[in-house]
Amino acid sequence: MLEKKIIVISDPHLSVQSGDVEDMIDFINTLDPRIHEILFLGDLFHIWAGPEKYHTSSVKMMMSCLKKYQQQQGKTHLVVGNRDIFFKERTHTDKPDHLPFTSISKDFLVLKRQDKTLVATHGDTINSLDKRYLKWRKLVRHPLFRLLFNLMPVWWVKKTMFKLETEIQNTNIEFRHEFPTEEWQQFLQSVYTEFFPHLLLAGHFHPKDPIINHYKSTTGVIVPDWNREFSYLEIDSQLEYQLCHYSSMNRQKQLS
Repeated sequence: MLEKKIIVISDPHLSVQSGDVEDMIDFINTLDPRIHEILFLGDLFHIWAGPEKYHTSSVKMMMSCLKKYQQQQGKTHLVVGNRDIFFKERTHTDKPDHLPFTSISKDFLVLKRQDKTLVATHGDTINSLDKRYLKWRKLVRHPLFRLLFNLMPVWWVKKTMFKLETEIQNTNIEFRHEFPTEEWQQFLQSVYTEFFPHLLLAGHFHPKDPIINHYKSTTGVIVPDWNREFSYLEIDSQLEYQLCHYSSMNRQKQLS
């Protein structure tokens, strides 16, 4: 029997560098849909919106790849990040739509493996001191905000999305210089109290190496971002993890 594994990819921020979408697709094509379950920890693109009418050619290319993966019985999950706009929560039992994800989680994704629980979140709510960003996040996720955008022409929305990206950068610039260690530990404790997970995963902070903390029976890991060194986590059926790196031929050609 094949051992199932979870591939965790954090903060790709695709469509920033030339060929980055192709690199991600090349990596996914190395995975076996029968074995590998893909989990994106948010910010799949540098900025994008869920409704199909807003999809760029790069987003369409990526969605086509994930759809093919699903058609081969592969599972894919998206935890919504601060750069993922207008997404509806969806579980594996809901009727599928145009987005090729087995589940879409706006806050926490919970996966069970035997008698152990994995909880995944983007991580943008970890720093409770960043009040300005948290207010901005609440505004952007409000249904009336989405309704307003849906009333506007598509070209206007696509243009405005890049302005929103600038707003994201400016809301928490003073909080991005150092990792909020104390707030992370408090967040870890609160997640333990609610879910009692064996493993908690978060992204958002883009560390070069995993940031690992423990609280009772829970191990919390801030996952390194993909777009720096093509880093990802591989998690086995016992929720043991290892940091891996994809060797992209396209990236090697660019650096040579």
